[in-house]
Amino acid sequence: MIRYFFHIRRNGEIVEDREGDEFATPDDARSSAVKAVRELVAARIKGGQPVADERIEARDSAGKLQFTISFHDVVRDHLK
Repeated sequence: MIRYFFHIRRNGEIVEDREGDEFATPDDARSSAVKAVRELVAARIKGGQPVADERIEARDSAGKLQFTISFHDVVRDHLK
């Protein structure tokens, strides 16, 4: 199991995930991150808030960037 930390980059700042979660595979981590973005975006839309192009930066326990997920890309994928 690998521990991933899903930090959110917004407006040039980073909101750190200090706990992280463990996943068996990188694909499992990516799926979980996409699901988290969907939930965040849905909550903003329901609350009448704009959806900024924030990003999740997934890092391993050594701090190495594993992947990024753009909020706008996740929304765009549902518009096709």
